[in-house]
Amino acid sequence: AVVSTQSTGEKDEGGGAIRPGKKKKKKKNRETKLHLAFDESKRVDFLTGFRKRKNERKEKAKKDNERLLKEARAKVKQKARDDKKKKLQSIMEQFEKLKQSGEDDLTKFESEKHVFEDENTTVTVAAIDI
Repeated sequence: AVVSTQSTGEKDEGGGAIRPGKKKKKKKNRETKLHLAFDESKRVDFLTGFRKRKNERKEKAKKDNERLLKEARAKVKQKARDDKKKKLQSIMEQFEKLKQSGEDDLTKFESEKHVFEDENTTVTVAAIDI
């Protein structure tokens, strides 16, 4: 059996004649296609850079940790200084109150002294209630 096809002269987008039963070919988009260029030096930098980038992350984390530790130490020292100042201030206020009231606590303090003498040294011990 011989099959004859009629050609009407129409052409598809690909440039060939249209045949019944055949799919039309789509025209290739050559203008907007993405073209990749291979650069060997960039590839080498990328592959050998893993270690370098890892070390950079380690160094950055180490510096951040040191900075945080330094700040924490400074806060602890500042808090200790503030606590000492507050304690000294309260002791000074108590002393001033005692001094102004003129109570016998100061004379009592003078009477509770104990003196110990040795060949080379003399030690005076006094009890203070704070």
